[in-house]
Amino acid sequence: MTIKIDDTLELKQVQTDEYEALYKLVDSNRTQLREWLPWVDYMSSPGQYVPIIKDWIEMNDAHESKTLGVYYNGELAGMCGFNRIVGLSRRAEIGYWLAEAYTGKGIMNRAVTGLIDYGFDKMGLHRIEIVAGVENKKSRKIPERLKFKQEAVMKDYEFLYDHYHDCALYRMLKPEWLTLN
Repeated sequence: MTIKIDDTLELKQVQTDEYEALYKLVDSNRTQLREWLPWVDYMSSPGQYVPIIKDWIEMNDAHESKTLGVYYNGELAGMCGFNRIVGLSRRAEIGYWLAEAYTGKGIMNRAVTGLIDYGFDKMGLHRIEIVAGVENKKSRKIPERLKFKQEAVMKDYEFLYDHYHDCALYRMLKPEWLTLN
């Protein structure tokens, strides 16, 4: 599964033989990613990614999620996908992260835009959500830049290692997206 965004950027399913590349990317960005991603500390060796990648592939095939790598100029730069798909409600939630070396280039904005287009056009979704930590200003810029509507601030929504934090819920409906684009 591949979603080609443009000549330099594509989203595609990470393969099990890429487990070392994924580990190196996370490990070299551990401090940055740990601030907002609750799983980073638990991934302490490359081999831990093999069963996770297999799970992603199975869940992608079952249409329960679309967990995809962000490939910039052919290099794995991060992840972007639908963390959860609720088929009966035609709703999905986007999650994403990008290695520090690739930030500031508009990569994630383009990746999320391409994923949204794919979700509405190819998957028949009606609603797409993004949940981001209230204090995670970088992550919140994506839905705000793309004109998502903030629906709520959810108190103590996520546990990060030793504390709970509040998250903002953003949404885009297909008719709204079509009007904007």
